[in-house]
Amino acid sequence: MTGERVLLDNRRTPCAVGLIRADETIGDLAPGTVLEIWSKDRFAPMEIPLWAERDGHRVHLRGRAGWWPLRYFVFEVTRGARG
Repeated sequence: MTGERVLLDNRRTPCAVGLIRADETIGDLAPGTVLEIWSKDRFAPMEIPLWAERDGHRVHLRGRAGWWPLRYFVFEVTRGARG
């Protein structure tokens, strides 16, 4: 994968599998690339920032999108040099 921005739609993915997919996807990206993650997992606002910080990435946007009952979380994670 190449480019400055990649989308990972985890809205139909269970919590743990979503983090595994995010880790695998960001590992294939060049440092500085933004991975946009969409998730309906209610624990994502806690887990994604913890995962990103642990692996040296930076979460620089968090928000919600969509309308109830289809609302989901949006994260932008910039891949760090390590990770």
